[in-house]
Amino acid sequence: MRSAVLTLILVATPLTAQSVEERLSRLEQEMRELRAENAELRRQLGVQPPAAATPEPVTAQPVVRPAGKEPRLTVGGFLHAQAESGGRVDARFDESDRVYFRRARVNVQGGFAEHFDFKVEAEVGGNTLGAASNLRAQGTDVYAQWKRYPAAQVRFGQFKTPYSFEQIYSDTLISTPERALGVDRLALGRQIGVQLMGDLAEKRVSYAIGAFNGNGVNTSNNDDDGFLVAARLAATLHERGKLKWTAGVNGYRSEDRNAAAPPEAGLANNAFAGTRHAWGVDTQLFTDRLELMTEYLSAEYDPAAATQRDLSAFYVLGGWLFTPKWQGVLRYETYDGFTSSTNAWTGGANYLLKGHDLKLQLHLMHSDEGDRVVARVQTLF
Repeated sequence: MRSAVLTLILVATPLTAQSVEERLSRLEQEMRELRAENAELRRQLGVQPPAAATPEPVTAQPVVRPAGKEPRLTVGGFLHAQAESGGRVDARFDESDRVYFRRARVNVQGGFAEHFDFKVEAEVGGNTLGAASNLRAQGTDVYAQWKRYPAAQVRFGQFKTPYSFEQIYSDTLISTPERALGVDRLALGRQIGVQLMGDLAEKRVSYAIGAFNGNGVNTSNNDDDGFLVAARLAATLHERGKLKWTAGVNGYRSEDRNAAAPPEAGLANNAFAGTRHAWGVDTQLFTDRLELMTEYLSAEYDPAAATQRDLSAFYVLGGWLFTPKWQGVLRYETYDGFTSSTNAWTGGANYLLKGHDLKLQLHLMHSDEGDRVVARVQTLF
């Protein structure tokens, strides 16, 4: 019996020693891998590793970190480098041939665990089709948003008002270099205010209603005691596979003492005092290759001491993706102001080098006032 036990111990001892050696070998390998990962992280962050005392101390490079407590923080933006040549298609354009930055935006977005998000975006380019000099940075989207309930979210700050589909559509997604003239003239663009919005019926229906100062972007003034109220309701009418058909209705109303009016309203100094209200309808059809959208807008300006001004705008746009990178686009638009009317065509091609992240556009714009070629490079970062 004693000899059997001794034999078992002698046999087991090499196996135990071998197991310990294997464990030590694995631990050493894991330590080497951790040191390598640590060195790579320091290299990416630009932080020098601790070093022994030297005659000249090594200074670590600065590392940018969020000052707040947000768990999510992203920095991004986009550039629109544009070149134009030709005549003045409509009143927005400068007549000269030129190269310029149509838009150059940088933004910071973040989120908090308490269901709050925020966005701060600055425009450092021209952000105008007219001739501009002495460019300076200005705010575009600057807001905070409470998103606890998808059906009832609250946004406060400066952002696009819920009126006109093409105006709400992102600058980086529109198929033509510029929006329709009537949309630029009749839509409200960005305003300072507060908005309630949400998605219903499994995101097939969306709504937004907001109260705004009504005096334009980057303007904290309210020219009267009331607010401009704007609302939009949109729905997905049919969706199957890559086919999606949507539609929307929107409108706004405001009492004003000194608000800006479109030049085509024929008011002195383009200043308006009175009641204005507007409505609009739109519909869109998207497939994997087809993009089809149309919209009608109508606005009434009823001055306190002048004749009522009725203005309207309409466009229809079609886009076809011939290949995964090449898209052809054609748009027809009309704009009927109080003092003048404009009918125009825009047609051209988009080369989606890397989707909308890197896009080249070359379009010809034509109206009774002239022709103009517009080329744009879009880069998202």
